[in-house]
Amino acid sequence: MLRRNGEKRQKLQTRLQRRVTPLRIAMALAFALVAWRGYARLAANPAGLPTPSDPANTANREYFVGLAMGSPVNITVDAEDPAKAKVAARAALVELERLDMMLSDWKASSELSQFNRSNMIEADVAPEFATVLARALDVARLTDGRFDPTVGALVALWRASRSSGALPDAATLANARLQSGWSEVKVYERRDHRGSPAVQLDFGGIGKGFGAIAALEVLRANGCPRAIVSVAGDIAIGEPPRGELGWKVTIESAAKPEQIVVARCAVSTSGASEQFVEINGVRYAHIMDPRTGLGATNAARATVIGPLDAAVDALGTALSLAESDEAVDAIMARFPEYGARLERVDATGNANSQRVTYHGAWRR
Repeated sequence: MLRRNGEKRQKLQTRLQRRVTPLRIAMALAFALVAWRGYARLAANPAGLPTPSDPANTANREYFVGLAMGSPVNITVDAEDPAKAKVAARAALVELERLDMMLSDWKASSELSQFNRSNMIEADVAPEFATVLARALDVARLTDGRFDPTVGALVALWRASRSSGALPDAATLANARLQSGWSEVKVYERRDHRGSPAVQLDFGGIGKGFGAIAALEVLRANGCPRAIVSVAGDIAIGEPPRGELGWKVTIESAAKPEQIVVARCAVSTSGASEQFVEINGVRYAHIMDPRTGLGATNAARATVIGPLDAAVDALGTALSLAESDEAVDAIMARFPEYGARLERVDATGNANSQRVTYHGAWRR
């Protein structure tokens, strides 16, 4: 469904570009820049649109906050009717709570936890569960396993290490690694198959992105398409506010924050942050590397922008673990509609000196 929505957006942009009035051409080009290609920083009014004087064409932002998927949720709606926006935002938060009860590994009663505890090789699952897993497996394949939704046992082990301040012994780590392997899992419509009942799923790197997009769709269905939803570092952006070309999004950065203006897309930031643990003199990031089963020691801060697709979230996790610019470019070549911004410590190892690079559709 997400891919079909992307095709519809492309057809809409094509129809706009066929109109011949200068204003429509300018708007079409601006939206193409904002939502699909380049993702360059735009001026406040790149198309030279007139400042709206009619109050009906002026954005009225309504703000809502909540908590879901273990993270703060922020919803902003450009609402003609504040009462309608309130109802829509409540429905979006309810949807996030529903998905949390399905995809969370923190909740013992969630569908994910029940699936992991079972000894079943195959199981019927909810449509959203199957959709998330199928897309997660796609990203695992396209990133050569840098993102892996089957690392449930390794994630649990790494959480214990972060809490205790001690690395797992070799035998324990090896056993947990035997319980992972994305190629062991298949999705047939709404039926999931894993090669071994020991394989443990984890949606920590894709669930929030999926949830943000689902919440945005609920807002749209409730008559509020001009909205933006943020679940921690995962952002789903809908139609632009009235009189504006898009929503302003600030990119997290240790070097220099950037602001982009975007619409009808998803943005996700993963990787390096203040969350880390130091064990035996080595600093490990909170993000775990599926290839080692331990926290990454040289994770980049990766921000990905692309269509309204949960792959944006998962791709950010994978890119934060890419070893070089060449590795990032190789991955991005498999995601032609996506752009990435990576920020990492420079070759000197000076933590106060950051190097920022742009890849894919987010070229500078």
